[in-house]
Amino acid sequence: MITRLYREESSRPKCNAQQNLAGRSHYVDDDTLRFHKSRVLECKIVDNGLLLAIITSDAMDYQNTKRGFRYVIFNVFGKCIARPDIDDSFRTRKAAEKAMWAKLGEIDARAVTLAAIAEQKGWLTQELERLQDQVAKMGD
Repeated sequence: MITRLYREESSRPKCNAQQNLAGRSHYVDDDTLRFHKSRVLECKIVDNGLLLAIITSDAMDYQNTKRGFRYVIFNVFGKCIARPDIDDSFRTRKAAEKAMWAKLGEIDARAVTLAAIAEQKGWLTQELERLQDQVAKMGD
């Protein structure tokens, strides 16, 4: 897995989010959005590509009779690092955007990214050691 920083891939929010999160998260895949009755309304590349933030319009119930707006912030590996619960959705897109920028102002993107890299290194090291052990047990 080679990870790159987020970058502008499209002027359309959904397409931009999907291209940036491809291989990192299923959050904005068509099937996921359809199942949750969600729409990507905005996609922002933040902190020189270390973070990706989206605004979504989501169904508040299974019948899709009421909708809410939420922000979702992803680290460079596609892990969701901030998102209000569905019950804490905002009534307007503007309110969700305001809350998103406030939350982004609280996040040290560099520190979050370095911590995520360290976590990935640890996980990858364990996986490679496990694979090495399996190969060693095969013998010659």
